[in-house]
Amino acid sequence: MKKSILLFLIALIWGHLEGFGQDYSNKGKDFWLGYGYHVNMAGNPAGGGTQDMVLYFTSDKNATVTVDIPGVTGFTPLVYTVLANTVTTSAPMPKSGSTDARINSPGLSSRGIHITSDVPIVAYAHIYNSSISGASLLFPTTTLGKDYYSVNFTQSSNAANANSFFFVVATEDATSVEITASAANLNGITPNTPTIVTLNKGQIYNVMGTTQGSTGTDLTGSRIRSISSNSSGGCKKIAVFSGAGKMSIGGGASGSADNLFAQAFPAVAWGKKYLTAPTGTQPNNYYRVCVTDPNTVVKLNGTIIPKTSLINGFYYQFLNGNTIGSNPATPNLIESDVPILVAQYCTTQGMDGNPNTSPYGDPEMIYLSPVEQTINNITLYSASKFLILQSYINIIVKNQGVSSFTIDGISKQANFQAHPKEPNYSYAIIPVGSGSHTLYSDSGFNAIAYGFGSAESYGYNAGTNVRDFSQTAAFQNPYKRIDSAVS
Repeated sequence: MKKSILLFLIALIWGHLEGFGQDYSNKGKDFWLGYGYHVNMAGNPAGGGTQDMVLYFTSDKNATVTVDIPGVTGFTPLVYTVLANTVTTSAPMPKSGSTDARINSPGLSSRGIHITSDVPIVAYAHIYNSSISGASLLFPTTTLGKDYYSVNFTQSSNAANANSFFFVVATEDATSVEITASAANLNGITPNTPTIVTLNKGQIYNVMGTTQGSTGTDLTGSRIRSISSNSSGGCKKIAVFSGAGKMSIGGGASGSADNLFAQAFPAVAWGKKYLTAPTGTQPNNYYRVCVTDPNTVVKLNGTIIPKTSLINGFYYQFLNGNTIGSNPATPNLIESDVPILVAQYCTTQGMDGNPNTSPYGDPEMIYLSPVEQTINNITLYSASKFLILQSYINIIVKNQGVSSFTIDGISKQANFQAHPKEPNYSYAIIPVGSGSHTLYSDSGFNAIAYGFGSAESYGYNAGTNVRDFSQTAAFQNPYKRIDSAVS
């Protein structure tokens, strides 16, 4: 009898752990986002601007995809047929008149963009105009979290009104959101003081940093979290995006600039081990390593980063991890004792040792995936807009996955080399043409996609797994207490 009870309890525990340990990815059937701020929206309060925002959709199956802006009166949903293993580009999102979807001012709006599909798809967003563009991977609603931090960069530009920003999108009615801005902002939120806003489904609350001429406040470290309230019940899932209207990075921020736009990674997509690779012909990159606890132990290439280097109690910043101007810059190993978030930045062309020759390049921000959160099959889009001269795909994979790695069915084994900081892994920096590309390996890999042009760039995380390693379960049985079981 005791044995039967014990077996039952083991089965019960295993069932709970299986539920907690489900693997999700950026593939899904339901997404929420917003048309983030771009410097060319400034001076166009009634609508317009030369920038455009388009969406990219892909799937391994034929899909019917609908794009709606339910809070915008008069917007007619757009329906797209997506053929398997190809990428479909949407029409530009509306930017003027009664259907204007732009998030171009601080505060509340009802301009949330809703993407739905009859089968799981992968989706990306791209905001661009001539030489000022940025792109982001999108996370489906099923993988969204309830607690986020904004990651931006030191706000300096070659243009005025190039504010740093973050915004939150509600996926359910009566969503209470606590916002703690890290710096001065146009919303009037006192820095480091929680402010609560209540949103309904599809509503957006946008926070914009202040500017003075071509410089402004950096909102990195701002916390955005869903909280419970008597009226709304439990905490509800939210989507959070960060960026800047226009940004110079490197060289004293005195050169050209680009907008930044990226969806924040939910906490469950953070990890303890990251491997990096330089970005193509612009190999010198800045990195920000973000921690939620200042006591987190972070190692760069095996050496503990001193806590005295922690900025604003939230992030470490470094260039390459080695000498400026080395070519190519050395790939890095970043480790920690608790999950962290890592962002990789491309610089202004010609700055901090990067060349001022074709295909040039410009600022971009890409959130990286840890090696704990890998994928093994993804179709992505290498953009041509606006005037991109060369696109690349970076791959990090365990050594046993190199031989099976392909792009569009063609082996890329010859492109790989051993990662100098982690002998069990290899990396590749692969030039590709514009258009859709399908990546496959029989082992999980991490990937980023990006491209450069004259004073121009785009870049995004190509895809990630979103497995929740933080879940715990507690049980009691007559024979032994199990305080926690981590999936």
